[in-house]
Amino acid sequence: MNVYAIASFVMAEPAFTDDDVKPGWLALGIVVALSVATYFLARSFLRHSKKAQQPWEHEDR
Repeated sequence: MNVYAIASFVMAEPAFTDDDVKPGWLALGIVVALSVATYFLARSFLRHSKKAQQPWEHEDR
């Protein structure tokens, strides 16, 4: 690819305008699902970290 081809590609009009591209329900669903998964992972992490702070039965401090 030569320099002129790259320059013409960069200077070309965009294929989509701001009116064509909009966030949809699928994106919202993905964000909500990731948020719910993060909540449950954080809750599980906190429970496990509380258990890890307790000493073993025969452990000397």
